[in-house]
Amino acid sequence: MNYIQAFLTEEDGATALEYGLLAALIAAVIIGAVQTLGNVVSTTFNTIAANMTAAS
Repeated sequence: MNYIQAFLTEEDGATALEYGLLAALIAAVIIGAVQTLGNVVSTTFNTIAANMTAAS
């Protein structure tokens, strides 16, 4: 019975789980930011290329 109570009150596993969830959340935010930034950069380069073609 004491073993079960000690298992339920142990917090080491919860800490590892929290770090894992935090790392996954950070990775998701980074992926979203990179995709958004990539679209903006792509649009900018396409606009510059079109303007250079029109100017020549």
